[in-house]
This record gives sequence, structure tokens and C-alpha cells, in this order.
Amino acid sequence: MLDKNIILVGIMGSGKTTISKLIAEKLNRPLIDMDDYIVEKFQMTINEMFDISEDYFRDRETQCCQDMARLSGYVISTGGGVIKRKKNVELLKQNGIIFYLDRPISLIVDDVETSTRPLLKEGADKLYRLDEERRQLYLDACDYHIINDSSLEEVTNKIINKIGAR
Repeated sequence: MLDKNIILVGIMGSGKTTISKLIAEKLNRPLIDMDDYIVEKFQMTINEMFDISEDYFRDRETQCCQDMARLSGYVISTGGGVIKRKKNVELLKQNGIIFYLDRPISLIVDDVETSTRPLLKEGADKLYRLDEERRQLYLDACDYHIINDSSLEEVTNKIINKIGAR
């Protein structure tokens, strides 16, 4: 288990970035936030990539999943749409355990600043539509479905406990 990557998927605002940091800290593992990785690798912001097209961004995201598949022992926080391409899920599963962080949309709407999210420019209602569109993809992709409606500490410990149980 120690060589497997711990991969967090879920809709934007589900807690992937925050919880991945806590897991990496507790387990003393290196951390990669895939959104940051994409920006660094391609020297463009995600908004700039989306301005070209969503497909342009998704192609680069798949390239990054190929990079992630070669890693071992990392904690990886993915972008919310990584599961839209089956190829991405296959790549991430090559050396990873996928956890779906499922946070109730009503809690996300209270937490997320929609103006900073490229897919939410039209408002928070988009989150409900994205959840409807992606929920089954997250469920199909994950090894473990984790409900994120408690404290960060509790959710972090749930994930760590699942890894120990495998």
C-alpha cells in the first residue's frame, strides 16, 4: 500500500485540496495538486486554457494523468472534471487508490467563491448541474466513496483508515 498513490476526486469545492494537504502531512508523503501541476507544466493558467477550449484543457489534463501514473507514494488532488475521460481514470488507477470526496452541494455553495472557478462563471446553479452530470462518473471511478460532511480531521482519518485496511 505504501507505494500506491492516494488520489482524491470530487466536484470543485469538495475539499480535495485541503484534505490532500492534511493526508500528505499526516503520512509524510509528497503532494501534487494537479491543477497547480498543469499550470506549471504548460505555463498557462487554467482560465487561459479554458479560454482556448475545454478540450484544450482536458487534453493537457490527460497528459498530466500520464505523468501521475508513473509516480509512487504520492497524494494527488485532481481537478473536478478529471473523471470526464475514462482514459484519465485508467491512468490514475495504474498506481493509485481513488477516493471520491462527496460533499453535499449545499455546503459547497456556502464555501466556494464561484467567480474564481472557470466552469462556475454563470453562477452556483451550475454546481448542481455538474453534480448531476458527474456523480455517477465519480462513483464508477472510485475505490472508496467518502462523504465529506464532517470535520476535516474526521474525513482525513477516514481516508487514512481505509488505506490501512487494504
